Amino acid sequence: MTAETRAFWDAQLEMAVVVPGADEWIDKYGELGRAHGRLDEARRIATGPDAMQSLWHTDTGAPDKAMVLIHGGYWRRFSAAEYAFGLPTAAAANVTFFNVDYRLMPGVRMADVVSDTLAACEKALEMVPNAVLVGHSAGAHLALETAMRLSRPPRAVVAMSGLFELAPLRHAFIHEDIALTAAEVAEFSPIERVADIPCPVHVQVGADETLEFQRQSVRLYDTLVDAGHEATFWFAPGQNHFQIAAEMADPQTPTASRIVDVLTG
Repeated sequence: MTAETRAFWDAQLEMAVVVPGADEWIDKYGELGRAHGRLDEARRIATGPDAMQSLWHTDTGAPDKAMVLIHGGYWRRFSAAEYAFGLPTAAAANVTFFNVDYRLMPGVRMADVVSDTLAACEKALEMVPNAVLVGHSAGAHLALETAMRLSRPPRAVVAMSGLFELAPLRHAFIHEDIALTAAEVAEFSPIERVADIPCPVHVQVGADETLEFQRQSVRLYDTLVDAGHEATFWFAPGQNHFQIAAEMADPQTPTASRIVDVLTG
């Protein structure tokens, strides 16, 4: 890989460098989670022997519908607690709130991350079959990978600012941390297997994100439509990669209100 290739892909994918004020946004995730997540009320449900193999359940509304949130962080950072700011969106839709934790790379491989997310979502749908999976960034990728493997399909997936074809990651900064193999790229790139997605997909991406994040979201939507799947697409005006997720802390924001529409539909 040439230095020019690495520089190109870093400029497209290294959000902690590309997004102005990224450190402040990352800190804000924790602040929003503590302020809006009702962490003291969340009930942990173990989904494996590791502490990170967990599903968090908070009663926020009617028990017969649910929002299952899967956090981002390039599969190697963040936790459910930092994404607890999604709870107000669930509450606005009057649905119960599940928040997924999974083991992080590079301590485990992608297959383990997907397996952990699948175990958590299986438990959530066992408790509330009428559930929507909502994922941001790496979490959007995991939401689709999980939807294709669940024993019962979710009602829908909301895929926010996701990565759906993984080959470019082998040329960028993140390869030093997670070192995806060619076999992992082939197995875990959901855009190559849209025929297996069993539910509607609602794609969202920030209008102020890099071209690669926008390209992947647009290509996912186009591929779904071409395959005859039900799908919608939303360009969130003025939103960067971190802002679009943080909007879930305020269900009156345009991005969050669209998730509420999916949850109540």
